[in-house]
Amino acid sequence: MPDEISLKPGHMADSEESFKMGSIQSGSPLLPPFASSSDITHCQQNLPAPNLSLGTVADAPNGLPDPLTSLPTIFRDQKRHIHLPKDDIGSYLKQDLDVSRLNVIHHLLWMAGRMINTRPLHRHKMMDRRFLVTEQADLHMLRAENRFYLKPLPVYLLTHEFWTAHLCTDKSLHQNACGLLLSYVWLICYEHDFRIAMEADLIPKSINWIWWKAFVEDVLLHIDANALDQVNERYQYGELRLGRVNDIYRLAPGFLHTHFVRGYLYGYNRYVVFFQRNFAWLVVVFVYFSLVLSAMQVGLMVDPLQNNSKFQHASYGFVVFSIVLVLFVVGVVALLFILIFAYNTYATLAHRRLTVKGREKLVQQRQRGSHG
Repeated sequence: MPDEISLKPGHMADSEESFKMGSIQSGSPLLPPFASSSDITHCQQNLPAPNLSLGTVADAPNGLPDPLTSLPTIFRDQKRHIHLPKDDIGSYLKQDLDVSRLNVIHHLLWMAGRMINTRPLHRHKMMDRRFLVTEQADLHMLRAENRFYLKPLPVYLLTHEFWTAHLCTDKSLHQNACGLLLSYVWLICYEHDFRIAMEADLIPKSINWIWWKAFVEDVLLHIDANALDQVNERYQYGELRLGRVNDIYRLAPGFLHTHFVRGYLYGYNRYVVFFQRNFAWLVVVFVYFSLVLSAMQVGLMVDPLQNNSKFQHASYGFVVFSIVLVLFVVGVVALLFILIFAYNTYATLAHRRLTVKGREKLVQQRQRGSHG
């Protein structure tokens, strides 16, 4: 499977409506990464015969999806305050496409993955990976064990008018959106990938394979899929290992004091799960030590080794070492449990105090507004 997507040399000159390569760097106006004729609203014109259709416009209410109605009911800001997306679409989009948590460790991401585009969906299926839907862009294309996190492709990224009105007004937002869109160009290469994406609810039900092929061709006329200079730097990488990203957040000097316990994504809802995942290897170590100690015990009962002073000294030293090691490990585990429990208790109480004060302040502001 090739790691890079190759474009024919003449393709770039054929699209007069597209922004030219490097337009973001040159300061020219931002434009959608596809022509208006490739908009999802033109999908109905490209429907194949019924026996070839892999999800038709009939699957969507009123034929075609509306990007505004596809937005969620609410979204939460960094303070966990609730807002309606339609009241502040700009803030919602910045949050929905935000990958800043990965950008701040971009110089360390080489430890979590390679700078190549991700594999198609069918390849992940071959590796027995389970697709988990996430609405966080900074978890998109992160993998842990057999889990692969994917953010569904938003309908608004397929709508030319929406790009012009909301995504082409901010360079950073435009790069984030281009990156997410390009990631699905990587993920859906074959018709089987398209079926997998449709079954996993990763793409709108209103599109079909024929339209998707034409759409991808147009996108690749607007975005250089090899240079990747028009997308957010996070998308210089494809899939990333979640465990490595967690380690970076826990151990990097700039994050050690704030993220040592929770890391990048805190995946433990019980202490039992935490210790099972992080200390299961100790069972193997203790089993090995038990076998060695049993062998030494048998050796001390055999004539050739019973009177061997060197073997007796070695056995004595290993026994003492084993006892000290067990006590040390138990102490470390107990200390770690106490520290995590204390941290979580403190964080919970501190969050409670701040939340109560914040809500009281909001009530006072609303009451002052009603009296005024």
